[in-house]
Amino acid sequence: MKKILLLTILSFSLLGCLDKDSVNIPVLGSGTDSERKVLIEEFTGVRCVNCPDGSAEIQNLIALHGDNLIAISIHSGFFSKPYDENLYDFRTTDGDDIATLLGEPQSFPSAVVNRKLFAGENERQISKQSWAGYIQNELAEVPKFNISMVSDFDEADRSLKVKVTVVPLENVNEDLNLSVLFTEDDIEDYQLTPAGKISDYKQKHVFRRVLTNDVGGVSIGSSFSKGQSVEKEFSIVVAGEWKADNCHIVSFVHKNGVDLDVLQAEQVKMK
Repeated sequence: MKKILLLTILSFSLLGCLDKDSVNIPVLGSGTDSERKVLIEEFTGVRCVNCPDGSAEIQNLIALHGDNLIAISIHSGFFSKPYDENLYDFRTTDGDDIATLLGEPQSFPSAVVNRKLFAGENERQISKQSWAGYIQNELAEVPKFNISMVSDFDEADRSLKVKVTVVPLENVNEDLNLSVLFTEDDIEDYQLTPAGKISDYKQKHVFRRVLTNDVGGVSIGSSFSKGQSVEKEFSIVVAGEWKADNCHIVSFVHKNGVDLDVLQAEQVKMK
């Protein structure tokens, strides 16, 4: 009982120290409990009639795996060109660069799991029927890293600062990069569906931009000792039309070379 009371008092004391004009949120990713997280990057577009089916499958997989599956929805290519009725244009230069890096989809729905070229596949882009199996296999891997993030968002000027901490769980000798991305959920706009074009479709996990200098990420080194952390800080100004309550920060450690495999990923809410 004394311990519970002490923690309660400490929590209120910390809340009282926050600047009322900013939201300073230490958000530690659940990667600190050594759970494996898997990244799925879906390629989609408002003119893609089959893409809502792919997005629904990703939501089903998230319902199954919870926070251990992290999704990014990238609008790139012909199908991403907005209709005249669309309120938003989800296309980005960064998104196009990611499509170039990972390979353009040959059919839809299509996604890349942990940026891997799996044995037996000709490309990283894989069809919806294969997502569940590859995700399950990747989740079974023992994680080599933990990732945690601290987010500091100032509502007054919409500046965002993010500190990412990467902790090796074993000794690793490999050239690795860290990528940090920004996504937004539940954006309502026109979308083509098998039932026709609808106006109130909710886009999920919409890729907005990278926080690193480019889509290839930033180097975090090539030799890692167990428990010796690496820290990187990033900052951006969040666009006014992006709803802060619906935004997430996604970070992942990945190989830097011919192989792009993601070794660990994490996601936290921006605020």
